[in-house]
Amino acid sequence: MMAKGAHALVFAAITLLAGCGSRTPQEQRAPQKPYFVPIAEGLTSSTLAENIRVAPRMFSAPDLVRACRDPRTVARLETVTGTLGLQVGERFALSSLRIVAVNAADEAMPAVPIAIEAEDASPPVLQLRSDDPELQKGQLYPLNAGRFRLRIRTLCGTPGAETTIVGRADP
Repeated sequence: MMAKGAHALVFAAITLLAGCGSRTPQEQRAPQKPYFVPIAEGLTSSTLAENIRVAPRMFSAPDLVRACRDPRTVARLETVTGTLGLQVGERFALSSLRIVAVNAADEAMPAVPIAIEAEDASPPVLQLRSDDPELQKGQLYPLNAGRFRLRIRTLCGTPGAETTIVGRADP
């Protein structure tokens, strides 16, 4: 009787180890999804020649309800800024971004509410603390050299639209 129990235990251990050992490291760990931190809200511009309007918190809850009362369907967000190059220690005004909401008929839709988010990284490339005075002024402040991403997405309607700007902060 004792031998059968020992054999069962050995068989269970081999099965368990064979299953775990056959997985690659990627299968054993789920990939981390990027985490984006809200840094500003704004309104899209009418053309790609105009800057967006932006503020750290542009919409209170009632304002956002009013802005989204009659949601317009946005097919895509367009920007002239596909990449962004910054210098560590220098400030970048988010209001200098040019982002246009475009509908399915390829017409620009001005003043569509948007959120601007920055990817959180370790070590941090951008200062993303909500109490940061620069961020409260609508300015990005690169802390360290490295790559970063900004995600701009619509706040109203489903499905929403979004675009990404990749950036690099150099020393």
